[in-house]
Amino acid sequence: RSRAPLSPLSGPDPIYGTQEDYWRGKVWINMNYLALQALHKQYGGESAAARALYHTLRATLVSNMLTQWLSKGFLFEQYHDKTGHGLKHKPFAGWSALILLIMAEKY
Repeated sequence: RSRAPLSPLSGPDPIYGTQEDYWRGKVWINMNYLALQALHKQYGGESAAARALYHTLRATLVSNMLTQWLSKGFLFEQYHDKTGHGLKHKPFAGWSALILLIMAEKY
């Protein structure tokens, strides 16, 4: 199991990690925000499985970003899909700042 939250593509996808893999496997906070929003608003009240997935994804995302913040002192643009390590631009407060809304459950 990955220490990082959702990435746009998974290992079995034929283009996962190919070429300049900017959007082909890294973890993006904006995509995770949208997934959490859908789970929270659309499915959370109806399905125990969706609620469990929401809480697991949210906890994993918050924990990973906190770990990276404490370790490196930055929010990053993206995170490695297996290790959770921060990648690319730092400090990056663009969509990575969505972690504050996720922590407050403001969707």
